[in-house]
Amino acid sequence: MMTRRIMLSGAAAAAPGVAVAQAIGCAHAYACRNSNTLQLLDGDRVTHAFRAAFGRETGAKRIRDDARTPVGVYRLHPARRSSRWKWFLPIDYPNARDVADGRSRGLTRMQLGDEIGINAHGDWPPVDLIAGHGMGWNWTAGCISVSDAEIEIVRAFVQVPIPLLIDP
Repeated sequence: MMTRRIMLSGAAAAAPGVAVAQAIGCAHAYACRNSNTLQLLDGDRVTHAFRAAFGRETGAKRIRDDARTPVGVYRLHPARRSSRWKWFLPIDYPNARDVADGRSRGLTRMQLGDEIGINAHGDWPPVDLIAGHGMGWNWTAGCISVSDAEIEIVRAFVQVPIPLLIDP
């Protein structure tokens, strides 16, 4: 049986300063808020890259409703139907590391939040909302969002839980 471990892949050298999580012998995903990208990888080969929206606020998620996207290594799960977003691929936030960090800050698991994942954004946010309210590209409450067409590709790629590295 092959053991899975997280390591830096050769793709990190191709994008200076960017660490890519790679589970040996399987597909994985990499999301980077600084470049607003979501990448799907097979080994060290990028198979798909998308422009992605992240949480409105910068920094790692610390508590429910802080409008931040979690940072770290997570599991990305297969898609489920969503009445609001068409498809939703859950991320295992909060994971054991997040729960331990929360406890050290006196927070319960419930206070950390949940329902974080990758979703489609359709035509959201509308251009007039961005212009009228000074809103930037990052608009989510903590999720990672791609276009309706792209979520179909992500959904097809993630048929079993896969590792996902989210960088700030």
